[in-house]
This record gives sequence, C-alpha cells and structure tokens, in this order.
Amino acid sequence: MKEYIFLLSIIALVGSVLILSEQDSFGHSDGCHRWHSCPSDSGSYTCGDTGHCSQCPDNNYCKAGQPRSSYESKPAYSVPTKSYEPAKKITPAEKPKTVEKPKVGNTNKANACSGTGLCITDRVMKIVDGDTIYIKNYKIRLSLTNTPEKSQAGFNEAKSFTTKLCPIRSTITVDQDDKQPYDAYKRLVGKVTCSGKVLNSELLENGHASILTQYCKKSEFASESWAKKFGC
Repeated sequence: MKEYIFLLSIIALVGSVLILSEQDSFGHSDGCHRWHSCPSDSGSYTCGDTGHCSQCPDNNYCKAGQPRSSYESKPAYSVPTKSYEPAKKITPAEKPKTVEKPKVGNTNKANACSGTGLCITDRVMKIVDGDTIYIKNYKIRLSLTNTPEKSQAGFNEAKSFTTKLCPIRSTITVDQDDKQPYDAYKRLVGKVTCSGKVLNSELLENGHASILTQYCKKSEFASESWAKKFGC
C-alpha cells in the first residue's frame, strides 16, 4: 500500500511539472510574449515591436505610426543610394576657321606672279637707282634689267623714270625669280609691276636699261616677250 501511494505521488509530481511546462509554453506562444505585447526580460524584444500597438502604445514604432511586423527583418547595414545626373549630350565643338599663315608681305600670286617664288605686294619706301627699289622688308633688284650706275651716264634719267612709274609710297608687286631668287648682295631678284606695267620691260623699251644676257639661262623670265625682244 505504501508503495502504491508513493507511486501515485511520483505520478502527481510529474503531472504537475508537465502542466506547468505546458502553461509556460502556451503562455509564450499565445500570451504577451508571442505578440510581444510585453517587454522581454532578456531584452531580445520590446513591447509592441511586432505591431501590436494596442498593447504597447508607448512603443517608439507605434508613436511614429510605423508599427513593425514580426516578419520584418532589419538589415545589417544600409547602403546609401547615389543618384546620378543624366549624361549631358556632348555636341562637337565648332570647327575653328582655318587661318592661312601669311607670307612675308601681301601676296597676289594669282594675278601678277608665276612660279613658286615669293609674290609680294607692298609700298615703295626708297628708290636707289633705276633697277633697285626698297620696300619694307626687302631690297629689290630687277631681274635681267640693268640701268646705269651713279657714276655712269643715264643714271639720273633711269632713276627718274622709275620714280615716276613707281612713286614713293605707291604699291608694287614683286614676283621673285625662281631660278635666281637673290643676288650676291642678298637683294631679292624679281619682276616688278607698278601702275599696271612691268618696270623691267618699261625701262628697256624706253632706252633706260640694257638686258643682262648672261643671266638669260638663269632667269625664270627669260622666255617672256620683253626679255626675248631685247636679247634672251
């Protein structure tokens, strides 16, 4: 009989333990812990953090009007998003105008010059004698044409003729001789046009100069009519 009573006591004790455990389990699954409507002893959750604001009106999420769901998970960190402005359409820059590099002096190649030598249009600065003229950057010596030197007869007449046809400060065009561009004195050798006439030819025609036949084979202008007329 004592053994039976002891056995019943053991059974009762075990039953009590099971009941209490079941109550705690149901209390966690169905009670305030399940809905997080009460604070956690361990601090693993706070009252109202699953959205049950009616039980926990003081919860910060509830106050903010943004109750949390029990299925929401907070990210470990937030990655800031960077906004990019749309790429601006790049329009090709306007092509700069091509500016031709100026030659020495003004050029008038198409109208008064031939060959590949310099073609210079400039104002007369000085007349040395009948066949030598100075412009801004050059001393010009007439090609194939020779007038008297200062100590020779006809010097003044030849210089006067050149001065009248190509006055000081008047504009002349110089076509450099391709075959003999400069003489021994570094003067530019060429054909001079002024007042619409070729000075080389006019001096010969009016008896103020003689042709330098020794240079006919070396001159670009030897084949021109005025040169051929007087000996080339």
